[in-house]
Amino acid sequence: MTKSTKIKRFISKPRVLIFLLIPLLAFMLHKEYYSLTNIVFNPQEKSVQVTIRLFTDDMEFALKNQFEKAIELGTDREIKEADHLLELYLNQRFTIAINANKTPFAFIGKEFEKDVMYVYLEIPNISDIQQIEVRNAILIDSFSEQENIVKINYLTTRRSMILTQQHEKELIKF
Repeated sequence: MTKSTKIKRFISKPRVLIFLLIPLLAFMLHKEYYSLTNIVFNPQEKSVQVTIRLFTDDMEFALKNQFEKAIELGTDREIKEADHLLELYLNQRFTIAINANKTPFAFIGKEFEKDVMYVYLEIPNISDIQQIEVRNAILIDSFSEQENIVKINYLTTRRSMILTQQHEKELIKF
């Protein structure tokens, strides 16, 4: 009997297939909880531009828990105050301090692409950054496994951080 015939006979046994499929199915069913935030300094506009990418259903779940309303993000049933509620939520869980000063952001808007949403924020009147502290606790109260990946681009410097329930904020000096 050749080696390939032995392998085929081994794999063809039902218990082996079940043994191989269970870990694969468990991996496929496991939900990932993460967001990606890009923070970019724009020297021409003297502003910091923020883009937050996350799963729409996760944000809907968090907003519904916080405000006890079905928000229906990105649908024709989206409630009128959705942007306002989203901005309130973000103000409670996402902060940026530039040069040791907490800097309020302007909510620019949101977009949807399949099951992902993009949130756009801007901090105007920033001409220089010596240090930046980012607190990103978005979705952490809803999903304990949540990881918020933050990428910062300042002039030619690129830095990254992963913020979690145990580590919600981080300071970077340039």
